[in-house]
Parts: sequence; C-alpha cells; structure tokens
Amino acid sequence: MITDIFLLFMGQQPYHGFDLYRKINRMIKTKTIDTAVVYRALDKLEQEQMVNFDWIKGDKGPDKKLYSITKDGEDYLKIAFKDAENTLFDLMIFTETYKGIMSRRWLLRIYARK
Repeated sequence: MITDIFLLFMGQQPYHGFDLYRKINRMIKTKTIDTAVVYRALDKLEQEQMVNFDWIKGDKGPDKKLYSITKDGEDYLKIAFKDAENTLFDLMIFTETYKGIMSRRWLLRIYARK
C-alpha cells in the first residue's frame, strides 16, 4: 500500500526519498513509517520500473536521487485506484451491515427486557 501512495504522490511531481518520508508521515496518522521502509519501497518500485530517478546536485552534502513515476507506474496506479475503489465499497457494505446488525441486537435487547 505504501508503494501505491508513493506512486500517487509522484504522479503529481517528482520527489526526493526524504521528502516522501516526511509527506507520508504527515499524511498517515495511525503509524510512523521509518526511512528504511521508504527507501526499500523506492528500490522495489525502481526494480519494477514503476519509477526512475535522476541525480540532483545537492546544495550542501551529497547528490540526491529525484524519483519520478514512469509510464508503467502510471498504468499500475490506474489499477491500484480501481482496487482501492472496490475495497472502499466493500468496507462501506461491511460497516453498514455491521451497524444494521448491532442496531437490531440493541432493539432486541430492549424488547427482551419488557
């Protein structure tokens, strides 16, 4: 899932790895993603040819990789979007069904007390 989010970000603009690290951690509030996870995900995306990079001269310190999404990455992102949409729909059905079951149980408990 993190790779899908990175591709989504890079669909907007190229990113340095550390900028992706900061952006993902500002966006996801349920857990912290460490830098090792970010760079492993970027390596995986690069091996799968979904991203490529250019070396950018650093102002201070070493040169940095600037990652961009490729055509393969854009094609994959379209599929990932459809999958996410389907999952969201399934979760909506699940939560609405659960709420219905729980409200019926609650009503049954009330009537059972009488």
